[in-house]
Amino acid sequence: MPAAEVMSATDVKGPAAPGLDARGLAAAVLLGTLGALTIMVVPGFVMLIGGQSSLDDAQLGYVASWDINASAAAIGVATFLISRWNWRQLALIALALITLGSVLTAEAHTYTAIVAARACTGIGEGLAIAVAFAALGSAANPDRAFGIYLVFGLTASAAILATLPALERRFGPPAVFEAMGVVTLLSMVLLRWLPRTADSPSLQGGVAAPVSRYLACSGLIGVFLYFIAQGAVWSYFERIAAASDIDPAVIGAAMGASSFAGVGGALAAVALVAPCGRRWPLIASGVISLVSFWLLRGRVTGAELMTAGILFNFAWNLAQPLLSGVCADADCRGRVVVAMGCIQTVGFGFGPALTATLLRGRDFGPSLWVSAGVLVVSLIVVLGGLRAHARVVPAGA
Repeated sequence: MPAAEVMSATDVKGPAAPGLDARGLAAAVLLGTLGALTIMVVPGFVMLIGGQSSLDDAQLGYVASWDINASAAAIGVATFLISRWNWRQLALIALALITLGSVLTAEAHTYTAIVAARACTGIGEGLAIAVAFAALGSAANPDRAFGIYLVFGLTASAAILATLPALERRFGPPAVFEAMGVVTLLSMVLLRWLPRTADSPSLQGGVAAPVSRYLACSGLIGVFLYFIAQGAVWSYFERIAAASDIDPAVIGAAMGASSFAGVGGALAAVALVAPCGRRWPLIASGVISLVSFWLLRGRVTGAELMTAGILFNFAWNLAQPLLSGVCADADCRGRVVVAMGCIQTVGFGFGPALTATLLRGRDFGPSLWVSAGVLVVSLIVVLGGLRAHARVVPAGA
């Protein structure tokens, strides 16, 4: 990229951008999608790594965990940097690390080399997510901004998952990782559209608002456990299908349909939360998730895989906005929601490691049963926090 464009993208002179305009929204959505792409397409990611290396299923799970946990650590660090650093410069560093990590991954074939490459990528992904979320949160209507991000990210990931098996067969995994690096590099030209810093008066100074300990604790603990369960199953979705000798084209179609179903889940959450509150939709999402887990037991057919994939992501994205709402209600200044971003990434990163630990050859049954139990506990914790909060609020009114 020309030096002039990089300098323009990271220029710190002049007044801060007034809010988030359409171009800034587009840049933030793309940045956030690049940052969360590994998480969104983790079954396809595991497939690519498996296709270019001799790693076993357990090692593939640990590679995914290294990537995602490095991202979580970067989000945690970025929580302290976001108010001190120019967002465009931080985003530039993020995209540079993702580009470097993608290229290194394409050239890596041993376990240690792949882990190092994905840790580099994960750090960049975490920084990208942090800047994107900060920018989206500075919009005049952050709910709409995050909604656009979610719909775009899910649609993009669905398209990638649907085409990834064909791309791997035609070009090979290294070429796919190199293409990811090129796309990330080209995305740097959009950084000039990002705000340099937050300019909302409500985010600057002020008296700290009280935090609801019931919602904060139940929300963060519940989100952590929930994402462990989701990561344990979703990261091995492709491997579960491969263990049943399902055709790669069917696997790709199931993963794509699963991501598209996630858009429906998110829209359902928006439609249901006003008339139904959070409790019943969360319970419904838990039941649907358990059905999807059950369908993946033992020898899985193509139809069962497709159904499980659709139910899995529909339920996940039905629950995710509701869990975020719980954390948002815990603290009106958003501190708990920021912590949630790190917590959920850490939880999701532990998921693949959980499955890797419980693997018995190609038997994923123990992991599915444990994941189901963890998911149930997570929702019980959140629902308990909502009930405790409901008892306390009227008393203090």
